[in-house]
Amino acid sequence: MRKKRILFCSEATFLNTGYATYTREILNYLHGTGKYEIAEMASYGQKNDPRAANIPWTYYGVAPNTECEPKASEEEMNSYNSNPVNQFGGWAFEHVCLDFLPDFVCDIRDFWMLDFAERSPFRPFFKWAIMPTVDARPQARQWIATYANADACLTYSDWAGGVLKDQSGGKINYLGSAPPSAHPAYAPVPDKNAHKLAMGIDPEYKVIGTVMRNQRRKLYPDLFEAFKMFLDKSESKKYYLYCHTSYPDLGWDIPELLHQYELASNVLFTYICPETKKPFVSTFKGAVAQSPYTGKWGCTLSNVKNGLSYEDLSNVVNCFDLYAQYANCEGFGLPQVEAAACGVPVCGTDYSAMESVLRKLGGYPIKPAALYKELETGCLRAVPDNEKAAKLFLEFFQKSDAERSELGKQTREAFNKYYQWHLSGSVWEKYFDETEPVPFEHGWGSQPRLHQPAQKIQLQGNENHSGLAKWLIANVLGDRDKLDTFFESRMTRDLIYNQTTSSTGGMYFNESSAAFDGQNHRSPFNFDIAYDQMKMQCDLRNHWEQARIQKIQQITQNQQVSNV
Repeated sequence: MRKKRILFCSEATFLNTGYATYTREILNYLHGTGKYEIAEMASYGQKNDPRAANIPWTYYGVAPNTECEPKASEEEMNSYNSNPVNQFGGWAFEHVCLDFLPDFVCDIRDFWMLDFAERSPFRPFFKWAIMPTVDARPQARQWIATYANADACLTYSDWAGGVLKDQSGGKINYLGSAPPSAHPAYAPVPDKNAHKLAMGIDPEYKVIGTVMRNQRRKLYPDLFEAFKMFLDKSESKKYYLYCHTSYPDLGWDIPELLHQYELASNVLFTYICPETKKPFVSTFKGAVAQSPYTGKWGCTLSNVKNGLSYEDLSNVVNCFDLYAQYANCEGFGLPQVEAAACGVPVCGTDYSAMESVLRKLGGYPIKPAALYKELETGCLRAVPDNEKAAKLFLEFFQKSDAERSELGKQTREAFNKYYQWHLSGSVWEKYFDETEPVPFEHGWGSQPRLHQPAQKIQLQGNENHSGLAKWLIANVLGDRDKLDTFFESRMTRDLIYNQTTSSTGGMYFNESSAAFDGQNHRSPFNFDIAYDQMKMQCDLRNHWEQARIQKIQQITQNQQVSNV
């Protein structure tokens, strides 16, 4: 019996990004069952990337060969760079599908990274399971429409699932949450005080710690203010705020915050020696510091390009007595789970995925003072209540050492119960086992779906815009499945307005992406432009349909030859 063929689209599994790690662990689980034929379409992995040599499943690199042979031609590089969506696989997807003929296509990434699969000419031939990042509510209507068009949807948190179910009115086939776990290196140390001393921290000091990149949604100003309030109210001043973060970066002026709140002697950071690659803990010594190992200058704070190993970061987290995730939203917030794996109790903003994580870990939710709507996305973001956070810190450290130690053990037990790779892998496995693929004769082996676009009509000036949109979709594009959808309503809107929002998805898709690249401007739009776009998409579908038929004919001929 033919094994089900599953294609995962994400970042290359040999990378250490969040998406790459999640995909790698899930694919390792699925591959271990021996039940499936598996492939990955790997963003940021070159076509002949040598790092893919040990991958036990089929590998399709998205990026042109720039560092391996054969080198990409100038024409190929220009094609790849012509559209931002290509870095996510937009230019490769149909080629990969035609080679692998997947029964299932799975996307683990943000909306603007996956919507080209929805509009692919091959979409009728595979089941599409997606795992979008849902970090706030409400989600854009366009996103909800895409998620509803998927055959199945998973999320990183229960909270995210609730948002999708509520906004879609139950139209999304929601399978549940399948969250990530922590690397095995994250584990409790036998003696926290001895560990602190070995890391260069006075064990008499208690530590509130966080692991967050220095970017806008990570609320370092509020965390500093909350910690200052706590420090002022506490009888003992032997407390550190440990910020494993970066500076300079995309976000906050860290030295200015230290000055504003007079915390320079109470905030610790992680520096990395460029020669030894060894980290060391220190108060802020500027963007560049002197190495205690070599005596040379050039040490920087940990950052995206110069980070720590799992083992070294586990050593940092194990210095914490309490972990704080102080953000205005999170798609998941993996450092909370990594802290829990180290037996460190957690607290954080009681909003978005943090709601679910904090409750499963038995953590301390900090109710927001308010929610505000973000201009770029239209999503609600949290404003933390810093006074409540300061009160929480006080109450936590009023507990005895034995009580806090017991809380740490309970946190680790909750991690073991809820955040394990095999638990999340089994959610995916259950879906694949219980879902029948599109039958070959109705899918990849079906008759060609060719359509001749209707000739452009002459407008009389009194046409109904909704009627024009329906005519364009049905007669020019030749895709009646898009009638009475968000696609149709948006085209109608833009025909009325005579303008459209610029997009990165090409062909009138993914208008929301403009909000994230700062290019939220409008372009002229009318019936002639809409006609040309619909015809172009129809011609593209016809091209790939002809390529599919040729592929199937070749397979059939090869089978006949082998049977002789």
